[in-house]
Amino acid sequence: MSVRTNLERAAESLMQYLSTGPEEFMRQTGIKESDFVPVEPQPFDGRIFAVDGSNIKVCDISVVKANQVRAGYVVYRGRRWERTEVIYNDLLVADRRAYMEWFREPLERLCMEDIDLSSLRGSELDRISTYFRELQEYVALDAALSESEEGDLILYDGGFAIWKDRPFGKVVAEIIKRASERGVDLLGVSKSSSLSWGDISMPLVYHVSRLGKRLLPGSAWYVDLSGKNVHPDPQEERWQGSIYMVLFHPTGDRAFRVDVPSYMNRRVVHALSKASAFSGSSESPGYPHALFRAHRDLKLSYHDSEMSWFKMMETIAKRHQVSMRDLRSAMDYHEILEITG
Repeated sequence: MSVRTNLERAAESLMQYLSTGPEEFMRQTGIKESDFVPVEPQPFDGRIFAVDGSNIKVCDISVVKANQVRAGYVVYRGRRWERTEVIYNDLLVADRRAYMEWFREPLERLCMEDIDLSSLRGSELDRISTYFRELQEYVALDAALSESEEGDLILYDGGFAIWKDRPFGKVVAEIIKRASERGVDLLGVSKSSSLSWGDISMPLVYHVSRLGKRLLPGSAWYVDLSGKNVHPDPQEERWQGSIYMVLFHPTGDRAFRVDVPSYMNRRVVHALSKASAFSGSSESPGYPHALFRAHRDLKLSYHDSEMSWFKMMETIAKRHQVSMRDLRSAMDYHEILEITG
């Protein structure tokens, strides 16, 4: 079979996920025209905090892996950026057997030393690194919360529901409790979402976005997914909150999954209206600009990885008198090919 034929088959297969009509989408999901609720932008005088994090591989010696991890938050007053706070910007060594020493400090900072992380033993190294970055994001979220005042808006890059009880559900629950006590609006906004519908896992974000822009052209809107036939079922995600699809601004091309804690049930429209008011920037049309700035300021690049690698190799060679030749012999050979390529 020719390459051209395979490309055509792949294209046709992908189109199955995108070409279903709105009537079939509504029939299968239970999402109706009346579920699309307009959102009116509502500027406010409080602050907006946006929390994000990043990690990137620095060195891989097959059985352990060193990653650079960065997490923090930005602070806005309306459309004006005030500052970016970097809470963590350092290395992590992921080891299936000896990982707790790295997790201990952030857990102590969150007063969560009793969390059991034994389930990570034997995990893939990338999974350990991802969990560590997530934990540092919660530290940053907690720091932003400590600075916040009643009526402020905190946007977290990510969700609160899916698998968040493994292993940091207790951390999330405590942060949500504190946000409720402080009278702060807290939203978890996901840049990507695995929510789907239908028998072949068609992308929910795409189809909701397309239908919403057809039904409410020129408007921001939200859809509550409670009781809808989507996968995984939001009602089975083991947390006391709601999941929405939200088009933050009329200029946006796509909606976003937004996780909303239960304490905000009576003020979710108000919180979405505040986020909508600051989601019309030409830099990130349809996406809260504070989250755009957080992503840009906290994202680690390939250059960051290279610089950390050279610094670490230099430190090892000088302090421990190990030759570069010996160091290379310990590395995953993929890394050798990348360095010499």
